[in-house]
Amino acid sequence: MATSSQSCGVCDLRLITKPCIVWCTECDEGLCKECYEHHSLSKASRNHIVIPFTDYQKLPTDVLKIIQYCSKHNKKFEMFCQKHERPCCSKCIVKTHKECRDIVDLDDVIKNYETPNALSEIEKTLVELAENLQKIRQHQQDNMSSLKEKTKEIEKEIKKTRMEISNYLDKLQEDFMKQLYVLEEKETSRIGQLLSLFEKKEKEVEECQKNIINIKQHATNLQMFLSVKQIEEDVSSKDKFLQSLFEGDDLNQHFLEYEINGAFQKIMFDIKSFGEVHIEEKPADIVLSRKKAKEAQIIVPIVQSRSIESIKMKINKKINLQGKWIYGCCMLPDGRLVFTYNRERKVRVFNNQGSKEFEMNIPCGAFDIVYISNDNTLVVTSGESDKQCLTIIDLERNEIKKTISLSSDNYGIVLKDNQLIYSAFNKGIRMINLYDEALSDIVREEMASEGYIATFKDNIYHTHRLNHTVTCYNFQGEIQWIFKNEDVLKNPLGIDVDSDGNVYVAGIHWNNVVVISNDGQMYRELLARSPGFRYPITLRYYEHKKQLLMANIHDEARLFDLI
Repeated sequence: MATSSQSCGVCDLRLITKPCIVWCTECDEGLCKECYEHHSLSKASRNHIVIPFTDYQKLPTDVLKIIQYCSKHNKKFEMFCQKHERPCCSKCIVKTHKECRDIVDLDDVIKNYETPNALSEIEKTLVELAENLQKIRQHQQDNMSSLKEKTKEIEKEIKKTRMEISNYLDKLQEDFMKQLYVLEEKETSRIGQLLSLFEKKEKEVEECQKNIINIKQHATNLQMFLSVKQIEEDVSSKDKFLQSLFEGDDLNQHFLEYEINGAFQKIMFDIKSFGEVHIEEKPADIVLSRKKAKEAQIIVPIVQSRSIESIKMKINKKINLQGKWIYGCCMLPDGRLVFTYNRERKVRVFNNQGSKEFEMNIPCGAFDIVYISNDNTLVVTSGESDKQCLTIIDLERNEIKKTISLSSDNYGIVLKDNQLIYSAFNKGIRMINLYDEALSDIVREEMASEGYIATFKDNIYHTHRLNHTVTCYNFQGEIQWIFKNEDVLKNPLGIDVDSDGNVYVAGIHWNNVVVISNDGQMYRELLARSPGFRYPITLRYYEHKKQLLMANIHDEARLFDLI
């Protein structure tokens, strides 16, 4: 590793300290005036590249830290492995790269490498990066400002709602108190009339008592006899009146009772908050500069991707799927195979020998399926269904773990960086986060039903069975290429991509499987039109095993080895 010592490296070994005037990039040390003179004349070092030490000191720290020799074997780099894009010493080639074929001379690579042009392009890319970072920073600052503005709007709306509720309750209270006062006045008036009647009767009784006293003192026997009869009739009349009051309901005691409207109590139990506030996520509307894509990378000899012409398929096994209308398939890490049965609304799992292990009913419907290794689950799309949702199956318990409701019919699905990407009928290509179920749009356009999805690096691939197209998008929703050739691929459905970016597509009309090159320009039929395997619908490619799994609309699946 380069050091920043200002003394001559050769003199240091002789325990002499002299300032260096040049730096030899190949010896990786500084040289004083005398040592430099010998260095420039020596046969072993006369062709070494040296630079003034003052220029060497101006190099960035990261450049000074670059190792210019093999740290493992302490030998000089001599060759360059194109496969691994790595410089090698003579021992590296023997021990580590003996299987590699693309080994070239390091000096030739350096000689052919256009350093000034590359640095110029890197500078342009850095300018673009700075512009894009500024755009992103401004976008996020605007986002922060909009959050503050929205917070003020929500606070204002809450206060307004609170005031409206308060005014409404005041009106209810006012109306209720009027009703209460009317009832009280009515009952008070009724009782007042009874009291007036009782007061009148009491006076009549008192008058009768006085008359009896006067009769006793002053009346003759005849007068007394006649008066008693009259008084008895009067007393009897009053007694009957009193008895009639007891027998009737005029003397019933009246009470005011209050029963609160149950809706108010329900409010206190049911309403736990003033509302719900959440973050809605939408794709950033930033247009980034992409004038020189990937020009900042070091230009070295590139290993060519696997040509579609060299791809061959060899049958590994056939599986009797014990049912029809199979629209989705996937392979589990242990080699088990999983299939969806659209019309039966079922998912079936088969073991390595092709025997059915278990099956499960999917209430929402079953179209495509994808495996999630993080929690050992399967996610099933519902396709065209009365219940538009994703069904998540727990493979540990062989039961439905949860469902996620969606707003559209959903078909092909893939997993990308813990996000589910699916084809939404008449909506486009959508992405849903598994953690918070936040939904975002990648492609906003009307999609046909039964569209399938695949991803590779920064691209998304989608089939459109009505337009007979395979479209490659980037994650900003921009079209990279479109493949359309109805003579070879008609009504495309299932799709997947290998590690070289080659695209495999099932064509149901021509009963074939087509592979398309990573740039969308070339194609080849892998599985030719044959009555032996009719109506292929779904397929999946598995890189670790170099295998292609496919199933047809009837009751058969086939597993192929790609060689």
